[in-house]
Order: sequence, then C-alpha cells, then structure tokens
Amino acid sequence: MSSCSHHHIEAALISLYTRLAEQPDADFGWNTGKANARQLGYSETWLDDLPDVVWESAAAVGNPFKLGDIKPGDVVLDVGCGAGADSCVAALQAGDTGKVIGIDCTPAMIAKARKNAQQAGLENIRFQIADFTKLPLDDASIDVVISNGAINLALNKQIVFSELFRVLKPEGRLWFADMIRVVADETGCVTGDNAATWANCVQGTLSAEQLLEVITHAGFMQAVFVELTGYKTSKTTNGALFKALRP
Repeated sequence: MSSCSHHHIEAALISLYTRLAEQPDADFGWNTGKANARQLGYSETWLDDLPDVVWESAAAVGNPFKLGDIKPGDVVLDVGCGAGADSCVAALQAGDTGKVIGIDCTPAMIAKARKNAQQAGLENIRFQIADFTKLPLDDASIDVVISNGAINLALNKQIVFSELFRVLKPEGRLWFADMIRVVADETGCVTGDNAATWANCVQGTLSAEQLLEVITHAGFMQAVFVELTGYKTSKTTNGALFKALRP
C-alpha cells in the first residue's frame, strides 16, 4: 500500500481534475480532448453530434465503446465520468427509453458534466458526486458499467469491483478502459510513490494479470484483457481495454 494517506491522494486527485475541468487547454503531460478521442477510435458520428465543449476536458485512455453496443433502453453507469463525454456517448446509444448515471468525486467535473449534457440536449443523464466504494445505487439496477481511466485512481480496487458487481443486473456487462502497469523496477513496483503520481494514473496502476484477478475475485466471469490502447501517462504505464460479465 502506498505511504500516501487517503486524504493526500484524494486532495491531489480533486486538485488535478478540477484544473482539467477549468483549464482544459493546459499541458498535463498526457493527451486530452477531441483529437485524443479520435485517435482512440471514437466514432466520427459521436464526435460530430456532440458539441466541442463536451470533449475539451475528456482524458480518455481508451475507447470502452469498442467492447460492445449499448442498446436502446439500457441503464448505464459511468464510473469516474469526469466532464461527461462518455456519458453523453452512452446517452446517444441508450436513447429516450434508456438512462445514464455518471458519478465522479470532483465537484468541478460534475458541474461541467451537467452543463455539457444540457448543451448536448440530452435529458436521459444524471450526474452526481459519489464514492466509487459506496455507490448510491440499488442492487441489480444497471445493465452496463463503463469507465475510462478512473478505477486505477481508487485505493481499494477490490471494493470498487465488488460494488460494480452488486449494482449490475444478472448478465450485466462491464466495459472499461484503464491504465495498467507494463514496466516495473527490479522489485516489481512502480517507482515514484507519492500522491502526484497516483493522481496522474501511475502509482495506482496494476498489471493486467493483477487487475483480472481482482475482477474475478469480485465475482465476474469471462474477464478479458482485450488490448493495449497506446495511451501513455509514464514510461511504466499504458492504456488498456477490459471486459467482463456479471453471471
């Protein structure tokens, strides 16, 4: 476990992602915005149909929509929704009969996500501040969980995946993009043990094998590491796509 306190990591996360919400053109050392989404294979239809402001604070590390199609009427949970770009894409697919719930721990991101959904004319989304380890949702209430570069930021990933398992309906789908560790030092650990590297999606990352073990331990079946995305936040990390099914 990191020597950083939970308080210091949470403060670093909120500070960094508040800056991304309020200063999307700043240099964060990793790719953001519409050009990044295009590079990751987001549909040109989505890029064109949603206002540019929806994309400006997006820091997608992969494209979870490559893993399957959200169906009209689906109830979708976006974990770590940020400014709501993926939530808006999901809302376009879920349609008027579906619903998208976006949660995030950064108030500035939730405020921006609400404005973005309004500018996109999407009324089938709601956003709220929430802790990933204590989801404010009923058991078996979600058809699809998506996430993008957020779960690696959680200190206790086992609890997060257990919560995702709890809220998914039987045969519910888990599709997410996240940063994984691809290079370690001779001790097997990522170097740079501090709150800043955790917030930058470095210190909190697991290897693909470790992440699959956590997902399976939470109860999911057919957990699969699909591919690397090429998104980098450091020399030791790479974006990756994963999917799993709740039995």
